[in-house]
Amino acid sequence: MNSILDNDLFQALSTTSHHVYIYACDMKKDLSRWSENAVDYFDMPGEYMTNAGSIWLKRIHPDDRERYTRDLEQVFSGRNTHHKCEYRALNRHGEYVWLECRGTLILDGEQKPKLFAGLMTRLDAKNKYDPLTNLKTIYAFNNCDFTGKPGSLLLIDLDHFREIINKFGYSFGDNVLYRFSRKLELLCGPDRDVYRLEGDEFIILSPGGTAKDTEALFGEITLAARNLCGPDGQAVHLSISGGAVLYPEYGSKRDVLLGCLEHSLEHAKQISRGNLVFFSLEIAEHHNRTIQLKHALTRSIQNQFQGFQLYYQPLVDASCHRAVGCEALLRWFDPSIKWATITDVIRQLEYSGDIHIVGRFIVDQVFQKARKWQKDFPGLMVGFNVSYLQFKDSGFVDYLIQKANDYQLNPGFLCIELTESSKVDDFNTLAGCFEKLRSFGFCISLDDFGIAYSTLLLIRNLPVDSVKIDHSFTPHLTPDNTMDLAIVECVVNLCRKLQINIVVEGVETGEILDITSKFPVSLLQGYFFDRPMPADEFEKKIFKIYG
Repeated sequence: MNSILDNDLFQALSTTSHHVYIYACDMKKDLSRWSENAVDYFDMPGEYMTNAGSIWLKRIHPDDRERYTRDLEQVFSGRNTHHKCEYRALNRHGEYVWLECRGTLILDGEQKPKLFAGLMTRLDAKNKYDPLTNLKTIYAFNNCDFTGKPGSLLLIDLDHFREIINKFGYSFGDNVLYRFSRKLELLCGPDRDVYRLEGDEFIILSPGGTAKDTEALFGEITLAARNLCGPDGQAVHLSISGGAVLYPEYGSKRDVLLGCLEHSLEHAKQISRGNLVFFSLEIAEHHNRTIQLKHALTRSIQNQFQGFQLYYQPLVDASCHRAVGCEALLRWFDPSIKWATITDVIRQLEYSGDIHIVGRFIVDQVFQKARKWQKDFPGLMVGFNVSYLQFKDSGFVDYLIQKANDYQLNPGFLCIELTESSKVDDFNTLAGCFEKLRSFGFCISLDDFGIAYSTLLLIRNLPVDSVKIDHSFTPHLTPDNTMDLAIVECVVNLCRKLQINIVVEGVETGEILDITSKFPVSLLQGYFFDRPMPADEFEKKIFKIYG
């Protein structure tokens, strides 16, 4: 028995914490003893080792080895009596974790090294509780065991929380997060655990939880978020999106379940914002496709927008069916991703924020064509789509005006069409943008009119010149379809009273054309007249009219 290493004190200290690791080395025999938790967590050869320094050095992150070695040399050379160093070490899961390592060298009567002993503390363990919300952190979540009783995990995210911080400041935002955390604890009760991740994301662990339980809890949280009080009793209305996974149905390992949660939440934020999405194999496939699309779009943008192209679809006068304008429509082609629709592309661009740079590319391409067409085909109206997210860029309106001036365009024959792909959350600012653009001379249209819940709010709060009745209504227009006929009739009557022009999309058959002719609309658009086409092909068709 080694009297230095084999003693009750070492055994007692080595079992005091799961996150503190004890080591001791008999320097004369080069024999080390490490606590069992260290051996297990760092996958060491055994509790007793010779040449432990070399074994351990291989587990230290390559970027930290020099610092670690230099600090030890200071101790063993006699220049320092204590070892203290922070570095990363590889654990049994293949992850580098930060450690604070402390050690002391004890000399014998001849002043030669006798014992080197100390402890290593995982720095993540010091952050078990979040200082702002007092909730457990991801580091505490990492110790959860999902191999026993089935249950559910719920990951929630506060939608657009950054806007609250931008508007009211960080202190206000922190106060809201604290109050929201208290609501979560109250709703979850003693049978669930709540963890705060970074920022405004939270995980709720429900041992024994089912899909039905989780849906009910999400509904309660959603309601609580909408009726939250901020500082000084100020009302704060939050919306949340959620991703959920049932375990062990979709895994029992922490990292696997976290991946499932993240995929589900991302799906909710992209496809079903404000709702809860449960993980499924379809979600996983969708996530993989989204990643493929994201990388492909990034390559296209970085490669001078390779694969992006604008097609133009004629707009015809409703009274004479003569082409008097066109709408520029974005297209994207990549031979490796044939499944992606343009809707998928636009959604990904908006989600990633690349809609801003692609949007400016569209403006530049459209204005180049408009400059030529305003000379060759006087009176031709050219419309192009703009996402609401682009108007949240404070410099976008000035960019449009500057570009129109640079190309010496008549803005009266340019129509900016606002798509309803994103929710408008600041009507006042958007109305100001529209007023400035209309004052300069641009025309403003509401595209996809009638498909979003905010349709009436848009027409009520925004100054526009026209609306485009969405093509989803027109394919089903028949004399017997009283529902869609009534909707179209109501929109037409409303716009007439507000002196707003009407464009009908999706006119694909003669029957639909006959029905729409009974309404006082201004312009028609659809496959019955022409499909979207490249610019040169569109020019040839228009030349027959204007030439």
